[in-house]
Amino acid sequence: MKILFVVNELNFFMRNHLNLAKSIRMHHEVELIADVSKSNEESIYKLKQAGITLHILNRNTKINKGMSYLPFIFYLLKIIRRNKPDYVLYITLELSFFGSLISYFLSIKKSIFIITGLGPFFFKKEFKYRVFNKLQKYSFILLSFLKKNFLFIFLNSADKDLISSKYKISPDHCRLIHGEGIDTSEFRYLSRKNTGAKFLLASRLVRSKGIESFVTAAMKIKQKYPEAKFSIAGIFDPENPESISPEIFSKIQENDCLNFMGEISHEKMESCFHENNIFVLPSEREGLPKAAVEAASTGMALILSDVPGCQDCVVNDKSGKLVKYMDDDQLFQAMECFLCDEKLINTMGDRSAQLVKEKFSLDIITKKYLQIIS
Repeated sequence: MKILFVVNELNFFMRNHLNLAKSIRMHHEVELIADVSKSNEESIYKLKQAGITLHILNRNTKINKGMSYLPFIFYLLKIIRRNKPDYVLYITLELSFFGSLISYFLSIKKSIFIITGLGPFFFKKEFKYRVFNKLQKYSFILLSFLKKNFLFIFLNSADKDLISSKYKISPDHCRLIHGEGIDTSEFRYLSRKNTGAKFLLASRLVRSKGIESFVTAAMKIKQKYPEAKFSIAGIFDPENPESISPEIFSKIQENDCLNFMGEISHEKMESCFHENNIFVLPSEREGLPKAAVEAASTGMALILSDVPGCQDCVVNDKSGKLVKYMDDDQLFQAMECFLCDEKLINTMGDRSAQLVKEKFSLDIITKKYLQIIS
């Protein structure tokens, strides 16, 4: 059978879904529709080596204003029709909305909508976001009445409960699958005995990831425990309205308490994890924080916000710590636990790695997708 993935950007697919697609490729034909304007030739070559056919998505067709979405939707429909897939997997909430409209014009076995997270825009109150959310709601409700060959996949139970209730989606058309699968041979376990506390935050430098809370807590910890080490890895995009302020970014770069590493390639992330032992992500909300699960696979203890997505990755006080979002004091206290009792670093890191094998491994996730694609 032919399986067609649809995603906005190739880089996002390579980072999050390539291993899953390669695993499915062992059983079915796999193709991809994606924009490549921000990608390099190496990514396209890797895709070709994996035996995945790429169809280029022209993002210039899409203009983010009201009815101008329509030309993009018809353009996407044209590409999908031309390639005659058996299953289409739309990745992200936005593309799932477009896919729900496209599904009326396709004769395929099933449309699959993968909700990788709700993102900050889902909860914004500005008029344009409220209008877009209303359109999504009516499209998904109508889909439930008029079509049967579709399925929503959610990465965490909170998103599943919220969207299915809000958009009147039957439980028969919902499935919970924890992420895209972690290849434990790419992110290998390493014992962290007697290494001292080394905290790492790896993320895009946007406000919703809790960057400022991490910096505040790190500076406070440094005053009391000068031996503690803190690193930040991630890209700063000043054109992204959700990015941290230039002032905060300068503070990160210039602060002697912090080791700012910039953007780390996917191939080098395992080494980055191995050089540290406690992964921190005080995020506002996640679909499923893949970097946190990759870090856990290498044996890192986790400190995450007690919010949807993050809650699925930590057994509190067993494999890490859950802290209240935007609570700098709780984050400080969670960090301090590892400094007061360094044995926790290894014991919680071991439990993290075990949790990945039991819940998030590529083999487990692939089997769940193959059960759907049958």
